[in-house]
Amino acid sequence: MTVYYSEPFTLDIRGRSVFVSGEPWDFTVRDVKGMAEVLMDKKALPRDFPLYFMYRGLLEKEGMRYDITIMPPKLIAGEFAKTYGHYHPKDGGGLGYPEVYQIIDGSAVFIMQKKRSDYSVDAMIVRGEKGDAVLIPPNWGHVTVNPTEDRVLVLSNVVANCFDSDYKDYKENRGAAFYYTKNGFEQNERYIIRSTERKTVEELNGEYGVSFSDIFKEFNSNPEKFEFLKKPELIKRIGAQNL
Repeated sequence: MTVYYSEPFTLDIRGRSVFVSGEPWDFTVRDVKGMAEVLMDKKALPRDFPLYFMYRGLLEKEGMRYDITIMPPKLIAGEFAKTYGHYHPKDGGGLGYPEVYQIIDGSAVFIMQKKRSDYSVDAMIVRGEKGDAVLIPPNWGHVTVNPTEDRVLVLSNVVANCFDSDYKDYKENRGAAFYYTKNGFEQNERYIIRSTERKTVEELNGEYGVSFSDIFKEFNSNPEKFEFLKKPELIKRIGAQNL
């Protein structure tokens, strides 16, 4: 058992289970069979097994929520375990809703992509380690990868609670613009990729003028700090002032 927080409630993780005040929290599972349409090598599927576990709404404040995802280390035909991938819809001003992730344990690779008007994409790759909190900027789709064979990835996020994620592009294109494998990054040939940037967490967050320490504690004590998750124009304004 690992106790991560004791206020405003006890939050601990035992294996693949999350407990709030000692009680198991409900979860949903994404298994390999449900991921087949976004895997690099669909024909080489192993037997079905759970790939990652999602615990949503552990803490909710002012129209936003705090979630946890647990992703054990797995290789599927040489490709590292990953999330399905999705975009967030746009608000009334034409900006997609952003999100903030933090690595509670393990390592992560965030593969992000932004659509252009000619159906091509720009791609961005960000690596993070335990403690890193990274912004998913407006209009960027994203996939999270556990790039290890021996470490469980425990990932938290804060996001607005007013929309459903859009998986359509990832389903139609068999995943993200890149796959991450034991041999490195493999381009998904279904995409035209105009540019690819590799950034540190600090570089990406700095472009938008944001920084985070512990998003659970910050969200609990000061949810106003995350107001931009509901109003994407706020993060655009911050970025314009700091670029």
